[in-house]
Amino acid sequence: MAWFKKVANGNGSRISAAILGSLLATITLTIGITMLWPLGDTTEKVFAGGVFFFVIWAALFYWAILSTSGSRAWLRVLGVFVPMLLIDVYLLRF
Repeated sequence: MAWFKKVANGNGSRISAAILGSLLATITLTIGITMLWPLGDTTEKVFAGGVFFFVIWAALFYWAILSTSGSRAWLRVLGVFVPMLLIDVYLLRF
C-alpha cells in the first residue's frame, strides 16, 4: 500500500493528471460550451467552443502541474471533469 501511495503522490501522477486529465476535462467543458452557447447556428456554436479550448486546457494544465502532489492534481482535474461530464450527459440526453 505504501508503494501505491508513493506512486499516486509522485511527479509522474501529477504530470499525467496535467496532461491527460486536463485534456479530458477540457473536452467535456468544450462540449458543454458548444451545447449551451445561446447565439448562432450549429457552426457558430462549434467555433465558440473551439475558441475557448486552448485557454481552458492551459489553465487546467497549469493548475494541475502546480499542485503539491499527484493525488491533489487528480482531485483538481476530476473536480472539474465529473460535474461537467454529468452536465454534458444531461444535455445530450434531453
